[in-house]
Amino acid sequence: MNMRKILALLAVMALLFSCAAFAEDDAFAVKTGVYTIINKTGEAVTEVKITDPLSDNYNVFPAEENEVIENEGIVIMYFDIPATEDGDHRLTLSYKTESGREETFETLSIEEVNIELLAADAITGATPIAFKMPEAEQAGMYTFYNLTGEVVTSLSLTDNDDGARIRTSFPDGFDPGETYTVHYVIPADRENVTLTLEFVTESGKTGVFGTLHIEEVPISLLDVDSVSGATPISFTAPE
Repeated sequence: MNMRKILALLAVMALLFSCAAFAEDDAFAVKTGVYTIINKTGEAVTEVKITDPLSDNYNVFPAEENEVIENEGIVIMYFDIPATEDGDHRLTLSYKTESGREETFETLSIEEVNIELLAADAITGATPIAFKMPEAEQAGMYTFYNLTGEVVTSLSLTDNDDGARIRTSFPDGFDPGETYTVHYVIPADRENVTLTLEFVTESGKTGVFGTLHIEEVPISLLDVDSVSGATPISFTAPE
């Protein structure tokens, strides 16, 4: 089963659990925990279970037999409790690995959080999990305007440090006068990163600009033959 199907099944399980637990009062307010589970054990995880010791309600992965979370795999699990019980309410998270190792964490809060399931040799103390904050990111947003006078057939952004590339091919062409927006996201701790912008027109002309910064900016693609110097773009939007 692919990851999309797994996530969909987990979402359905969460919905069914919520409906069953609170069917007597549809207006009953709930507090929802959202847990992004990341397998860092170094092996497949065969079961992850979140249990409420006060009610014995639980949510468990897998939703079907013979499913596992592969090493470095991710699933998202949900858990609802009555909003009146929020505060000191704690859940129990447990997991089993393919080798038979079983681990338990008994003080899981009702929150939205990323959780790493740890390998045995990565555990310090008595905690078999680690809470992982989402990595901060810096994002570039480039709004391109085709002022080349002809159709642009492809456009790419390449990271000058690691070579990562976003390449866009236009099946029907990027026509003169049209606008196209591209997003480029990198980790926040990468400083002074620049990109190389390259575009190709229908007649085979190629424009290259090698020092594009991570920023939000309009960029007009110009006719390569008509520009002065070696810059086939301008950081402006047409009026």
